[in-house]
Amino acid sequence: MMPCPPCPPLAAPLGVASLQHDAMQGWRQAPGTVQRRQTAHLPRRMTAWSRQLMAGLLGVLAVSLALPVAAAGSSEVTSVSVRRLGQADDARPALHGPAYYLKGDGPPESTSFSEFARAVAREAVDVVVLGGSWLEHDAECRLLISLDRVNSCTTIVIRDPAGSEDPAVLAALKRAELVYFRGGDQCHFVRWKFSALHDAVQAVVARGGGVGGGSAGLAIQGALAVYDGCTGSVTSRSALADPYRRSISFTHEYFDWPHLAATVTDSHFVKRDRMGRLMTFLCRQQALGRAREAWGLGIEEGSVVVVDRDGQGKVYGEVAYVLQADGSAEGCSDERHALSYSGFKIWRLGEGDTYDFAHRPRDGYYRIDVEDGVLSADPYQAPAENIAGRTTRWP
Repeated sequence: MMPCPPCPPLAAPLGVASLQHDAMQGWRQAPGTVQRRQTAHLPRRMTAWSRQLMAGLLGVLAVSLALPVAAAGSSEVTSVSVRRLGQADDARPALHGPAYYLKGDGPPESTSFSEFARAVAREAVDVVVLGGSWLEHDAECRLLISLDRVNSCTTIVIRDPAGSEDPAVLAALKRAELVYFRGGDQCHFVRWKFSALHDAVQAVVARGGGVGGGSAGLAIQGALAVYDGCTGSVTSRSALADPYRRSISFTHEYFDWPHLAATVTDSHFVKRDRMGRLMTFLCRQQALGRAREAWGLGIEEGSVVVVDRDGQGKVYGEVAYVLQADGSAEGCSDERHALSYSGFKIWRLGEGDTYDFAHRPRDGYYRIDVEDGVLSADPYQAPAENIAGRTTRWP
């Protein structure tokens, strides 16, 4: 439904108060007059006031008729948008998931998404794409609807948290086999916590469907904590220097996907140099007592990790990183000091590599230390691959 076009100011209604004021002044008995003189002027003044009042009411009625009307039981039309592409009839395939689609930037990628769909059903599926901004943007669905594995794709955009209770939104999720949280701002998504939408997404996974997201949609998938960005963004350099700065805020207990237990996820990983901030997030969770071993999953732009129901993850695209923090969190327990930590373990996963998220390996990693906010080496390359000049203190 199109938004209301710009409307003229309602001059008549705004004038009602002053007209009433003028009329009341006229109704008062002025000095030197008699009651019958006031009474003689009353009908004429009332007639003029009534005409202007009626004009104002008609103006309000005309504007009201021009406004879009929200469906019964839904939130205002400007805060929720539901648009479906593809087949009108639902696919209703038998499901054998769950599966998880984890992408380092916003839009899904065709080959990996087809494998994601195959991980939950042998037939075509119905997809819901969830967003918190850009009401008219449906590029994800326009890409996905071209895939043989996709029967329909519905874009749902919710700009007000109240929209997470919208019946049309919940009905679309009930019919979906896959849910994809697109890029934007994860602070929008965490405001849906404990809503009917939040429950509906978990129900998709519980019945054997799949869930995932890119960029902000990836940030909310880890079960240990979500770096929510609600108090601002943070770079690695800033996070390492001040692990308790105000712009580092977390939402806990958002999703609890078993293969992402004790895990914090992060996106745009190499391009935006987010290794240091993910290290900080993990140490912070240890310091909070939320995990003895904290895990991180950082995925580069254009890269995807698809995790099947058995916890087997496969990398599509350039690279992803698994981190483990199982040492002492003493070096990030003091708000007055930069981060120090001995022995972050890192697994670098290239294109086509697999990783067992159900039974995580205890070898094949390399170590990076942090002292007073400074990394001991380039964290994006295993030591054997480091070149001269890049193995010193970094950056």
